Amino acid sequence: MRGQHRSIGQVLDLLKGDFADISISKIRFLESQGLIDPERNQSGYRKFTEADVSRLRWILEQQRDHFLPLKVIKERIDQQDFDGSAGNGGPDGDGDGAAFNASGAGQPNPLDTGAVSVSLTVDELAAASGLSQSKIMELQKFGLIEPLGDGALAHYGAEAVIVARVAAGFLAHGLEPRHLRAYKSASEREAGLLEQRIMPLVMQRTAQSRKQSLDVLAELINLGSDLRLSLLRGALANHTKSR
Repeated sequence: MRGQHRSIGQVLDLLKGDFADISISKIRFLESQGLIDPERNQSGYRKFTEADVSRLRWILEQQRDHFLPLKVIKERIDQQDFDGSAGNGGPDGDGDGAAFNASGAGQPNPLDTGAVSVSLTVDELAAASGLSQSKIMELQKFGLIEPLGDGALAHYGAEAVIVARVAAGFLAHGLEPRHLRAYKSASEREAGLLEQRIMPLVMQRTAQSRKQSLDVLAELINLGSDLRLSLLRGALANHTKSR
């Protein structure tokens, strides 16, 4: 179909076999975040070229297989001038999104969600994450996501999108929102510990102490992540070692 164009519905039909959570709303969401930019005809309908479809497929693969945040995906596309060529493995042609952090200079800043600013309704959050509205409400019930605003004005930000997408991965393996409360409790205890360490810097109320507190906090979070992963590997060693 080179040189021709597909409608958004045709693109959906083409990709839904490989990406179970793909929807028209999700494609529109990715466009609203600047990751894809299909042409429009005179009536305003989107026209997707082969390069657009290839680019969209790569973006969905990075989200599904490597859990790269949207901001990182967009930066890679912008920096490498991704042309959407089939089989090029993405903007840098290496075919391995997981290698991004390993090859980057230093550790990523854990205080940067990597997501652009968003304000989504519950319908839009469900479309962006692949979860049903009822599951979104369960995540909210157990304190895993929190709406911004109340009642009809309630909306959800970037952190809610990240949590909902990760929760969708857990749900695919049979773990329900109630099971994820353990992560919520553990994160709150860890946050309390880190707050104790940076509080003397926060209380100084200067620009320099503010920056220093953020630097210390980022380093401690990265150290905690490394420690947590190592301890988890040890706890599961009986199931992962060759026998």
